[in-house]
Amino acid sequence: MQIVDKKSPAISDFTVLFFIGAILIIDLLPYFKAMEIINPQFLYLAIVNILMGAYFYFNQRSIAIEGLSILKKSYLTRLYVIFLLLCGLSVFAAKNISLVVTNLTHIAIVFLLFINFTILLKDKLDVFYKIVFIVCISAFLQSWQELYNFIIVSNRSTILEGLNQMKGNTGNINILAASLSIKIPFLLLGITHYAGNKKWFIFFTLFMATATIILTGARASFINLLLIFLIYTFYYLRTHSFRKTAFIKTSLLIIPILLSIFITSLIYEKSSDEGRYGSLAKRVEQINTKEESVQKRFTMWENAMTLTKTSPVLGIGLGNYRIESIPYEKTTADEYIVSLHAHNDFLEIMAETGVINGIIYLSLFILVFFINLKRILKSDNENTRNIALLTLLLLIVYSVDSLFNFPMYRPTMQIFLVLLFALTIVNNPGLIQNKPSEGSNNNSNQYSVIIILSAISCYSAFLIYKASHLEYLIKTDDINMNTSGVLNGDEVINQLPLYPNVFGSSESFYEYAGIYYFREKNYEKAHKCFYRADKINPHLGRIDFYKHLMSQERGNTDSAYVYMKKAYYTRPRDINFYQTSMNLAAVKKDTVEILKEYKLFSSYRKIPQAWTLASLALQSSGYNRKNLLLFVDEGLKILPNDSILLRQKKDFLITDYIIEGQGYAAQANFKKTLETYNKALKIDPENIYVMQNIGFYYYNQAQYKEAIKYFLNALKHPGLYGGHTEYYIAMSYLNSNDKDNACKYFELSKTLNYPDAQLQIDENCRSSFIKR
Repeated sequence: MQIVDKKSPAISDFTVLFFIGAILIIDLLPYFKAMEIINPQFLYLAIVNILMGAYFYFNQRSIAIEGLSILKKSYLTRLYVIFLLLCGLSVFAAKNISLVVTNLTHIAIVFLLFINFTILLKDKLDVFYKIVFIVCISAFLQSWQELYNFIIVSNRSTILEGLNQMKGNTGNINILAASLSIKIPFLLLGITHYAGNKKWFIFFTLFMATATIILTGARASFINLLLIFLIYTFYYLRTHSFRKTAFIKTSLLIIPILLSIFITSLIYEKSSDEGRYGSLAKRVEQINTKEESVQKRFTMWENAMTLTKTSPVLGIGLGNYRIESIPYEKTTADEYIVSLHAHNDFLEIMAETGVINGIIYLSLFILVFFINLKRILKSDNENTRNIALLTLLLLIVYSVDSLFNFPMYRPTMQIFLVLLFALTIVNNPGLIQNKPSEGSNNNSNQYSVIIILSAISCYSAFLIYKASHLEYLIKTDDINMNTSGVLNGDEVINQLPLYPNVFGSSESFYEYAGIYYFREKNYEKAHKCFYRADKINPHLGRIDFYKHLMSQERGNTDSAYVYMKKAYYTRPRDINFYQTSMNLAAVKKDTVEILKEYKLFSSYRKIPQAWTLASLALQSSGYNRKNLLLFVDEGLKILPNDSILLRQKKDFLITDYIIEGQGYAAQANFKKTLETYNKALKIDPENIYVMQNIGFYYYNQAQYKEAIKYFLNALKHPGLYGGHTEYYIAMSYLNSNDKDNACKYFELSKTLNYPDAQLQIDENCRSSFIKR
């Protein structure tokens, strides 16, 4: 039984709803020219923390004394604090301290939000359903915005493009689905609680939100939807004794789901996609351990566990997974693809901050689960049970997402984590509602600490946002592809952030400064930047790749070759590195290296380029032609119907026949010459080089009409440049006494810069042009 002092002032309903609404705005914030949306979102949450702390400080008479006391007494808070401290201690094991500071800032902002939420909601659970309705409005705005953008993009481009661009202000399509999934429990509670217009508004919102979730194709969210609906429906029917009216109400919940499934299935059909958006049924079927993306997650989890073994006590450092995991992925990840996260928050925390802290983090969820389950089963208060149910459903959504994604560093998910933590603490029937404080110095000091910590985290979040803005400017310049941009090397160096020292995609800021200097031909500064970048993240091979380019431009081909090989062996699945290294090895005629790199690359990727690139390099290196054909045949055993390999085999056979024919021609064995060329022509009747060689054969045999026929057929296809063929067509016409056509082709040859054409024009075509 709660004792309420009605005369004492309290936090107003408006204040509670205002701050809840302010927090939910993050899903509608623009990027503010940051590379990642999370950075302005965390900065915004830090500002809200300051405002809430200031409100508590200046309105202490409206705040129950118990607000801070229950936080101190709660086992949940104590575990949370220990978790935070161990995250901080991981700095002593971290190779990249700046990433620890960056991620600790984000975790601290969320923890302060948890404290503020708990103080705010203490004794304010009477506005619970108003909070539910505000979250429903947020879900409406978020899903409406996403569906509207989907329609606009689909009309301008294609349905598939519209589906691919679905990410909202979350930065990722899976996070969009999760951020809407975690609002679904509020919608279900709202539909069964409200009546009239509010009920139908929430009903329509449920349809839009589920349609958006299904359109994303996010399988973890499919699991969440199923669990949420089953648990909530069973709970509602059970609490209402399975009466007919309860069945009618819960059946209403199914209608928007079925409608959204029907409409999204039609959209999937029109997308003509064979992958993620092929069909809803197919996407659901892909929730199995054999599917490729699931296998990739298993690999990431295995890598996270391997990293945990390297430093089981303090971990590898908070946030350091994005760099330290890269060497473990080089045999499974193509090109520049890196995971950045383990796609399992529990394993990532364990790897980054140690086994003990991983267990503590998991214990937070277990504790919340059993506290709320106990309240659902044993509490006599319906409101307490409903809040506990909502908290439990939020926990399920967040936990499932934590198992397959990375909600820990996504503000759109973190606000619901702190909400479910806060509700777990304040939704306690045993708590006595205390009178507001009389402005004790102790409380003033505590609120001052909240403000100071919020201000520090806000400043830190601002530095992180500035780093993200610089990343945005660099990415806009696209200096990897362009020779210059809006920024220059000196400007990048002058704007280097204190932290983080790497992009969201894990490359060092120094690496990009080095690329700017390389484009500016300032090789000395570029070398210094690449040296520093190599100390921060040497695992992508890009630094050595640019060193190879720099060495080439400076004429040092030996160094270029060494750097390129180093880049390739750093990322042996990168096809661009493979091709470039092959080309350099071919120039060096290093067939041993070509075969070594081919063997490594083909062991990871059974793709045609593994053989085609290597065989071309071997061909350029003068590799034995018989062995070259055997090499291609080896590829065809694995990929027997591959058009690229089949084409290459044809090209090699044709080249062999051409060389063989030319050898017979040199021996004056004209019969064998023509037979050999015809064998080549039988393989590819449109091969321009075979037709050209047959043309030369007939020209040398003074059979000019036949020569002209083959030369002209060769010119019908692209690939012959320099005027050589046109010149011999002209010579054939000249020897056939057709001077007009001869002069015509001499002129064509001249326009293509063939050197002997002008001499023939001077000797044979002057009078012809004078007559014209």
